[in-house]
Formats: sequence, structure tokens, C-alpha cells
Amino acid sequence: MPSRWRTPIVWTTGLAAAFAFRLAFGLTYDFWFEDQTQIFLIGLRHHATGAWPYFGPDVVWTRSQIPGALQGLLVGLPMDLLPVPEAPFVLLNVLSTATLALLCAYVCRRLPSLPRWLVFGWALTVPWTLHYSTHVVNPSYVLPGSILFFLGFLETFPATSGGVFPLPLAAALMGLGVCWVMQVHLSWVLLVPFLALALAARAREGLGRFAIVAAAAAAGALVSGSLLLPTLWRFGTEAGTGGVQRNLHPHLVGPWVLATTAGRFLSFASLEVNRFLEITRSRRLFLLHAHPWLVPLAAVTAAAGVVHPIAMALLWFRRRSGPPEWRAIRWLAVGTVVLIYVSYFFAYEPPQAHAFYVVTPLALVYAFYSWSLVDGPRTRKVAAAVMATGLAYHAGLAGVKSGRSLYHDRAVPAVAVHERVPAVLARRREYSMDARLDPAAGREADVPGEAATDLQLASSTWSRPWGIALWTLTVRNRAIGAAYRDLRYECRYRAADGRVVRESAGLLEEVVQPGTERTVQVVDGRTTAEAVAAELRLLGAEKVLPLRAAVAPTSVAPTPRASAAP
Repeated sequence: MPSRWRTPIVWTTGLAAAFAFRLAFGLTYDFWFEDQTQIFLIGLRHHATGAWPYFGPDVVWTRSQIPGALQGLLVGLPMDLLPVPEAPFVLLNVLSTATLALLCAYVCRRLPSLPRWLVFGWALTVPWTLHYSTHVVNPSYVLPGSILFFLGFLETFPATSGGVFPLPLAAALMGLGVCWVMQVHLSWVLLVPFLALALAARAREGLGRFAIVAAAAAAGALVSGSLLLPTLWRFGTEAGTGGVQRNLHPHLVGPWVLATTAGRFLSFASLEVNRFLEITRSRRLFLLHAHPWLVPLAAVTAAAGVVHPIAMALLWFRRRSGPPEWRAIRWLAVGTVVLIYVSYFFAYEPPQAHAFYVVTPLALVYAFYSWSLVDGPRTRKVAAAVMATGLAYHAGLAGVKSGRSLYHDRAVPAVAVHERVPAVLARRREYSMDARLDPAAGREADVPGEAATDLQLASSTWSRPWGIALWTLTVRNRAIGAAYRDLRYECRYRAADGRVVRESAGLLEEVVQPGTERTVQVVDGRTTAEAVAAELRLLGAEKVLPLRAAVAPTSVAPTPRASAAP
């Protein structure tokens, strides 16, 4: 093989392998949690009815909905091309992998001394870009738009520009990125100050240069922002906002949030473990106890996830080394942390890292610039070992958590997509604009039955391994014509004298078809030794259309199955 062909083939193979890994990781992610289901439903409704998706993700905190068609089209159009539930995952991973590769190529152009395997390998496999750009939930769609925005910003802002892109193209990328993120997440407001900073800096170079940048940014905004125009045209500037203005809530935020924000910003480019291991502390402990072989991988990855952000923070004080733009990158990182902190003085939602995930590209750029200050044979060996451990850990994590993936009960979304019947999967939240535009999308499936009488707890036992309450339940659906999902339950734990020492509640994220039963495990949190007896009862569930009612006469309905999942 000629040597001139060898390098492109190696890199093409490597990127294809990275894409395959990321796609597999996304497909093994939790599909049945409410947020994921609701985003899937927005696209599924468009696929099923052909109706224009005027609004995107719901904002649960204020019962509002983000305007614009982008989210619905990104999920729904792939199903039109290939009517299988995996289709939106494929498009999402194409977008996120391609834009991450573009960011990495840009970094390698600006920092040619860094090894490409390190830049590409790190950015494509760090936890935040794996957990929030590979599976169908609205923050995952933030990353492609934010990468394009920050690439445009870095080339438009004079202090960081390297002449990699023509100035009009860079400015257009900023406009496109803002209106992209605007339709999938409220964090788009964090991009506006960066846009204003770039425009103000170019204005100092003269009116002509400013006019070029402003016009290009407006043109880029029109490309993605055009999907907002039908919403504003039909509903007006008041109802067309979807009520997102209710998320503006001026209040004071404690100074300690500034420190936690700095740590979270740096963690975007590092190996954060705790957040993504499980949703509660007891579930994390149970998962590690149940899979002890995962503990050393998690420990090494977690340790690196602590040391690396500290090292990045310390390297901020390296002023006399690095490329010329290092000084501007340093202060942009500080300014970003302060901007996020100040933004929470006006946000309804409490400070959470995923809410400002939009700045991840800038965190990655800062990480690579700081890395270039200490790059050498020894640090490369350490980085390679840590990266390999992180890959092994995430591959193992995907395997042990795949019980909540799409494939836990693929028949349900497969029939919903193929037969174009969203009611088989779930229903939209009652306050969503989708439910108001299409009443059938916001009410329970029009089939007879009541959860209180149809659902029966056939058996329930509990134990307390490692101090964690673990239930094994068998739920039977005695209905003839109704299926149920998201079964609500409550638990009470009693001491020997009959006192209630703990109460809890939760959801069984299962779909139980009529005439079938499901056996599941529920990790219900830490419970003291004082609890010697417990009771669990079902409170209700969401009614959905059964598979057999949705399948066309010429189709073959997949057979419902009983299964167990932690």
C-alpha cells in the first residue's frame, strides 16, 4: 500500500471506530426515562402525522416549551427515511461525531505540537461528550450547534483568531450556532455575550469590518433560525414563545456557586464519573457492589477526573509560556465561569452542570491549550493509559446498564415508529403545546381500563444487601384492552414496634401489555437496620395503546415478554 494512502485510511478507520463506539454507547443508554421518551415523542409525532413540529423540548420547571421545529425534525426525519427507532440515534451520532472531529482538527491546526491521537481520542470519549451527545435527549443536540458557534467565535474574536476560516464564514457559524441551540435548550442565552464580544471587537476595526461580520452572522442565524419563523407566524410573538419567559426569575445566588461552577466547567473536558454512574448514591453503590470488576476501572477514571481539573486550574497561572492566544483563552475561561454564575441570578432552574453544557467546546479548547504547556513523552504515556482505562470503564458501564436501553423492550418503540402510532409508546405531557394542538397526543389512550383495577402486584419481596433496600416485584396486567407504563409506587418501612421509619416513592419504567406480567428489581435507597418490615403498593400508571391494537392486520406483532431489569 502506498504510504500516501496509509495515513488517510488509518484516520478514516479510527473515526469510523469512534463513531461505532459512540453509537453503541448511545443505543445502550437509558431510553425509558421520561425526558428521553418525551424528546423521542416530539419527533415521533411528526413522523406519525406529518404535522409541523412548531415547538421543541419541554421545560419542566415552568411547564413551558421551547419554540422551533429543529428538535422535532432532527428526531422525526430520520424515521421518515428509515422507520426504525434507531434512526434518530444514527443521525445524532453522525452530527456529534462530525462536529467533534471538526473541533479536534481545528485544535490540531492551532496546536500542531499536540499528538492527534490524543486530541481526537480525548474529545470523542470523555464522559460529557459520550453521555450527552450519543442518545436521544435534548442536551445531546446542543453540542453540534455549540461547537460550530465556538469555532466561529474563536476565529471572529481577534485575540484568538488564527485565520483558519474566512471571517464571513466564522461569523456565519456563530449565527447558525445560536439559533440552533435556541431551539433545543435554554442555555442559548449564554452564547449571546460571546457573540456581542466578537461583534464589539470587530467594530473597533472599522464600520466596514463590523458590517461584514454582522451581516454574515445574521445570514447564519437565518439558516437555522428559519425553523423558528413558522412558529412565530402562526402563534405570534407572545404565544409563540411557548412560555419560556417564565424561566426568568431574578434572585440571589450564593458565592459558593462560583467555585462549583468553575469545577463543573473544567469537568466538561475531564473524566467525571460520579454524575454518570447512576442517578442516586444508593444505586451507584448497588451497581458497584453487583459488578465489582468495574470498581478498579471506575476508581482510576474517577481519580483522573479529580486530578485533571485541578491541574487545569493550576496551569491557568502559567503566563509566560504557550502560544500567543493562550492569554486570551485563559481569560475567556474565567469570563465563562463568571458569566454562568451571573446567569443563575436570573434563572428559575437551580445551578446544574447539564444546564450550561453549551460551553463544553470552550472547556475542551482550554483543556488542550493547558495540556500543550506540559506535553511530553511522560505525560503522553499517562494520558494514553488514562484514556484506555476510561474507554474500558465506559464499555463496561454500557454493558451493565444496557437493561434500561431501547432493547429492553424494543417491540414497543418499533411498533410505534413502523405503524406511526405514538400512543403505543407514551403520551405527551399535558401542558405541552403538542397536546394542545392535538388533544389525542395529550390524553390517555382511548381504550377501556383503569390502572387501579387492572394492575396487580402478583408478588413482592425485599432484602437489604449492603444496607440498600432491594425489591423484586412481579406486576400483572389483568386488562383486556389497555397497556400501562411508568407504574407509580410507594414504600413504607416499619420498625419492630410498627413505627414508619422511612417512606419513599418512585416509578417502574416498564410497559406492561394486557394479559402479561413483568418481574423487575427496584433499588429503593438506603434503609436503616431499624426497618424490619416493609410494604410496597402500586398507586397508578400511564395508560398506553397495546401493541396488538396498533399493528396493522398484515403485520406481525412482536410478542410481549417478561423481563427483569435493575
